[in-house]
Amino acid sequence: MEHYELRLLADYYHTGTQTANTWARPTPRTVGGELERDERAEVVFAEIFSPRNPATGAGDLLRKVIPVLDGERYSEYVSLSGIRESVMMPAKDRVWGAKLLSFGTPMSNNPLLSTTLKYSHDITIETLAGDADIPRDYRIRLWGYVYKVDELSRVFGTMGGGVPGHPELFALLVDRTRGREVRMLKPTPGGIPVNGDTWKTLPGGKDQSIPKVNPFMRFAWNLNATDGKSGDYQFRYEIGNVLDSDEDMYFDFDEKDALLVEGLGIRAPTNLEKTGLKIAGDYHPKGLFPTPESVSPETEGLNPLHFGHAYPFFASNIPLFRIIPKLERPLLIWSEIGMVVTRDDGTAISAGDIIAALTGIRVEMHG
Repeated sequence: MEHYELRLLADYYHTGTQTANTWARPTPRTVGGELERDERAEVVFAEIFSPRNPATGAGDLLRKVIPVLDGERYSEYVSLSGIRESVMMPAKDRVWGAKLLSFGTPMSNNPLLSTTLKYSHDITIETLAGDADIPRDYRIRLWGYVYKVDELSRVFGTMGGGVPGHPELFALLVDRTRGREVRMLKPTPGGIPVNGDTWKTLPGGKDQSIPKVNPFMRFAWNLNATDGKSGDYQFRYEIGNVLDSDEDMYFDFDEKDALLVEGLGIRAPTNLEKTGLKIAGDYHPKGLFPTPESVSPETEGLNPLHFGHAYPFFASNIPLFRIIPKLERPLLIWSEIGMVVTRDDGTAISAGDIIAALTGIRVEMHG
């Protein structure tokens, strides 16, 4: 019964130098990511062992880590920073407070919990070096569960359905803070029977019918300097404020797109003052979060949205990490414009000094 145990699904150990601005693309066989024909798997979490300079402790520029499921890149939904200072999924035993960031809940038939990454044949990852070579080795591991095809119906039963008072719905996405909800219908009333053929059509799978439900994790750097006037800096791709579309944190959604924001993080440099969400013209929270650099917490206070390497909460030589903080209550962006915003304190912050991170559930009700 080893398939009911948490196990290593893929293990990528990169040795030697990775040239700046190049991708490493190991095969599924290289990382041990192939399944048997009668198996299916779900990825629960990743561990990124970031490369670093042993003399200074500074992380090498492992800019991106992208999962690839059954040959399909998932960068639209999952794009992880692998740099030590801003790593989003560090080694499990190095996470402060043992608070694990996961893609979803395993062995669940609730569509809004079962957002684990699902695949039927193989899995691997792709990694991107930043603007400098990565001269040191690094490792990335993916953990999760493997099931025999004939066990799936017993473990999962039917995915979705059973919404109290709404038997016709596949799932109901609720934002209690703003009093909003998204009703999701599938072509199969009452949910999807889980079996080997339907596995990739479940949340987190690549062959879903409408509505599609996926985990959402991404980061962004400020590609430009802030204005030096305490104005909103938007991590918005179409105006050139981030490097690429995988870093876009500006969402102009109609009624067929939704994002439930569950977590928000910021790596605060000198002169950063506030960070938060702006949805339909309103700031959340009101007044935004105070997010100072926190080098002198006695005078500046601590940044409540800090993630990655835990310094300055602990000494810089202690290898502890903080995951992206969860919001007190998730916030829904749907049929409106929503974005991440941050502000300087009146002194401009240089390009590339701010790193933001966002987690949640992405819902698409179109093809």
